[in-house]
Amino acid sequence: MVTNHYQFFFILCIGFYYLIDKTEESIRPRYMETIEESLNDTTHVLSAIVEEEIKKNPNDRFQLPSLVKRLFQKPFQNVRKRSFEAKIYSLLKTNADIQIYVTDSKGIVIFDSEDFREGLDYSKYNDVYLTLKGKYGVRSSKMFDSEKEGALFIASPIHYQNEIIGVLTVIKPKIGVIPFIEEAKNKFWRISLLVASSIAIVFTILAYISFRPIIRLSQYVISLRNQEKKPFPKLGIKELNDLGKEVDQLVSELEGKKYVESYVQTLTHEIKSPLSSILASVELIESHPNEIHRLSKTMEAEAKRIQSLIDQLLELSSLEGKKSIELDDQINLVPFLEGVIHRFEIELERKNLQVKKIFPNDVIRIKGNESYLKMAIENILRNAIEFANPKDQITIQLELIDQSHTKLIVSDEGQSIPNFALAKVTEKFFSLPRPSDKRKSSGLGLSIVKEILDLHQAEFTIRNLDPKGVEVSIQFQNF
Repeated sequence: MVTNHYQFFFILCIGFYYLIDKTEESIRPRYMETIEESLNDTTHVLSAIVEEEIKKNPNDRFQLPSLVKRLFQKPFQNVRKRSFEAKIYSLLKTNADIQIYVTDSKGIVIFDSEDFREGLDYSKYNDVYLTLKGKYGVRSSKMFDSEKEGALFIASPIHYQNEIIGVLTVIKPKIGVIPFIEEAKNKFWRISLLVASSIAIVFTILAYISFRPIIRLSQYVISLRNQEKKPFPKLGIKELNDLGKEVDQLVSELEGKKYVESYVQTLTHEIKSPLSSILASVELIESHPNEIHRLSKTMEAEAKRIQSLIDQLLELSSLEGKKSIELDDQINLVPFLEGVIHRFEIELERKNLQVKKIFPNDVIRIKGNESYLKMAIENILRNAIEFANPKDQITIQLELIDQSHTKLIVSDEGQSIPNFALAKVTEKFFSLPRPSDKRKSSGLGLSIVKEILDLHQAEFTIRNLDPKGVEVSIQFQNF
């Protein structure tokens, strides 16, 4: 979806560039049209001056060459000598480059401000030809073959009593206009790039604001699919928020159905063995009343096994149903661990196990849920005790990694975990036989530990030690 929007933006950029490019191409003709309009006014003003002189003395129409030379020769000689500085916007103009020539009614040049056209026949040139026909006379052509740009030629008729007796043409070399056109183009591109940059920035900001909630929702859905525990993100857009919650609820309902089916099947399988043992003991009591004490103990042990299994399943299902828990307790780890160890004093004494505590002198605090965290550490310590050999040592070490992280390490000297089982020990119902009686546990303890530590966003690793023993480490974020 995000890719489609950026494709649309790319197409929009191409369209914008095409528009700007075509607009830039239109600058030159628009400038030329403006120059042409001004030249048209100029030539008609000059023609009117000639006509006014003829009105004063009608005989001057017979000496039209002398009249136009008297009117224009000296002014144009004067203007050629003028030196001035005219700052027109960002460009400096220092001389006048306008020219004129006048033809008679046959198209022969009778006056030229530049003194090289007199006597030439211009009757075939559009400016003169069209004007003599009573039309608008204009042309664009080169004055010399060496010129690159040429000039604009705008003509107007000289009338006497509704008769065209001559044509006056004003010439504007394009070379004098080109700097203005180029400056206009540069300015246009600067403004266009500024506008384009502004649009791109605004689009990027809007895209970020619009797409960020979608990306967050997408990441959340992926985390649901990967069965990761992440809280529902703040989306900020009501419609997306509602959609996300509906997806969340749908996934939860589907997972809940699958979860119940899985647990019913597993619970049935796990309870089947101790229940069969209880039923067998009941039958034996009837036929062997003298074995009632031994069989009663067996029944009690199997009943407690079922009870433990149910309790742990309830704990695990409670945790798996949570995407987050309250982590507001400020836990001082050293006294917290001392308390957990104290709870196992009898089991440690019975098995003649030594506990080595390596705690720093500094106060180390983390934020978490003390009740759940106690449950996780107890499960880890219980496993260490059950798999340790008599007279072994269990080491509990608290290590401050940096200002932000602390590592808790629990290691024992008991039997190592088979390599094939290392990746499975946190899976539900996976269990290894205890060295004391070769019996398996419910296989839920480390699953509960992993769920709790995931909710605390703590790193949980298990590895074998050399030559024997297992090390469990948990990396917490400091408060």
